[in-house]
Amino acid sequence: MKKILLERFGYTPMGTFGTLKVGEFECYTVERPWLNNKVAESCIPEGKYTLMPDRYNRGGYNAYKLMDVPDRSQIKIHVANTTDNVIGCIGLGKILTQIDDKWAVGYSKKAFGEFMEEMNGEVGEINIFSVQQGILYLEET
Repeated sequence: MKKILLERFGYTPMGTFGTLKVGEFECYTVERPWLNNKVAESCIPEGKYTLMPDRYNRGGYNAYKLMDVPDRSQIKIHVANTTDNVIGCIGLGKILTQIDDKWAVGYSKKAFGEFMEEMNGEVGEINIFSVQQGILYLEET
């Protein structure tokens, strides 16, 4: 079973951002802001989840699905640059950037392809947590 770490370092109204590591692979992540696990509007709660090979319905390609997320279903890791591209899911990118005045990750297709190559169709366990020191919490003003 592959071990995946997703370390969130930024909880903001513009999105939740982190780094994902599996084996030698590392990339950035983009998720929706934390809104108390609200379906289709919030990132998922921190915790450990099984990661299973699946299909991304909207894109029609192989992806990974997080299993047994409390009060949620169909949580996938897939290609996405901004929070507009994820509905509770996790998008991957090679860089942090800005797209159309939105905080984003860039080169998502490249990052996702490398992630899929590293996973090689194996089942995984993803541990999602916040960095203990230096986490960025921004509130709307």
